Amino acid sequence: MIENERAGYQGAGAVVLAVLIAAGTAGLLGIHASQFPPTCPTLEIGSSSARSPIQHVFFLVKENHAFENYFGDRPGVLGYPPAGSFPVSFGSTQRISPFPLTADNTPDLPHSHDAEIMDLNGGKLDNFVAEASALGASAPNDAVGYYPPAAIAPYGAYADHYALADRFFAGVLGPTLPNRVFDLAATDGNWTGDAPPPGGSFHVTTIIDQLESYGIGWAYDYAGVPQNLAPDLVASIAASPCELHRIVPVGALPDQLNLSHAPAVTFIDPSNDPLVSEHPQGNVTLGVDWSATVVNEIFASPVGSSSAIFLFFDEAGGFWDPVTPPVTGPDGDGFRVPLLVLSPWTPSGTVLDEPLDPAALLKFVDENWGLPFLNPRVAGASELTGAFAFGGPRTPPLFLPSPVPLDAGSASAASDGSPAAHSPPGIGAAGNSGSLYLVAPASAVRWGGSGSRSTTRSRCS
Repeated sequence: MIENERAGYQGAGAVVLAVLIAAGTAGLLGIHASQFPPTCPTLEIGSSSARSPIQHVFFLVKENHAFENYFGDRPGVLGYPPAGSFPVSFGSTQRISPFPLTADNTPDLPHSHDAEIMDLNGGKLDNFVAEASALGASAPNDAVGYYPPAAIAPYGAYADHYALADRFFAGVLGPTLPNRVFDLAATDGNWTGDAPPPGGSFHVTTIIDQLESYGIGWAYDYAGVPQNLAPDLVASIAASPCELHRIVPVGALPDQLNLSHAPAVTFIDPSNDPLVSEHPQGNVTLGVDWSATVVNEIFASPVGSSSAIFLFFDEAGGFWDPVTPPVTGPDGDGFRVPLLVLSPWTPSGTVLDEPLDPAALLKFVDENWGLPFLNPRVAGASELTGAFAFGGPRTPPLFLPSPVPLDAGSASAASDGSPAAHSPPGIGAAGNSGSLYLVAPASAVRWGGSGSRSTTRSRCS
């Protein structure tokens, strides 16, 4: 059975790849309806059926930072000022307190389900450094470090101009893969590891499946290497060549935004791009600047005035956070992560203090387009109270300078520098064992260009 599923999956991938090649890289891998396989419908419903002025929603999901790691020194939010002390190893009397990081990256810290249970320590939240040390992290103290505002300046500017949630939790206490699936489905399929479950697929119903079935336009834009993306590992999506075909490189975003029927919901996923995902050991300033490029692209487009952007992180990456996660699912919510809400209807300087997780964002999509709730977890999720004030004055768009182009990771996607074709798991996959994070080749380590920042700084250099 597994072999049959794998063969069918690869066959679907081959169909998609053939279509993409036919479309040509100049056409950005088949973004226009005329280039779709004949049996795939053109999804045009969206803007006309929205129940609010928000006709387009964007999920920009970054990698592996706790709320306190990015906003630990921001006044007016839960957890400021950073306080407490932590043993530097199990059984040690030596302790360390939270401190500002002095470089733009850290080592990758332990953040498996088991490691995060140890970090949680029954609600004491005091084992982050000791667990990182025990598992061999090269700079375990960084687990309680936090970035000063200058390192993530665009995010601070967005928090000032739009809204920041200080009680937003990852969906799963664990690593990237189950959280990425949760972001699509409000369930982790009872799988907390960072590798595909037995059989290679998550058998869950996603918001993508729901939008497709109701004819509402959607897109999934990835940056970097396109193997082992979360939607590839969902059985229903893997079995649908039409859904697979809507998974395209992020370079397609400008064309999507200019379509007469732009997608109603777009996921932007740089999880496999070590240059811009912000996944440690990546350069956070470079990644934050790339986020500004994405935001600029959206708000400068024809759909910018009717769009909302949810910019958040898939999980906390092993960094300390002082707020105990709620237990709203069988595996428990993950640690607190940043969520920024950007829209013309978001009052400037808002701090959202309602407990939230990604299920609340999917609930907003369902409610905005009049769909039945995806599942009971979505139905029971909190509302985004305070994120939007449709009757008030409009918030003007905030455009920030960024030296990082939208396709910054394309150089590492293919050896000749051209965009890599989207492939299902197991076809040309590479990277660190047990992680979706792929190592940048040596040729992609340094980013050039006027005004850009080096990506080679390190705490260890």
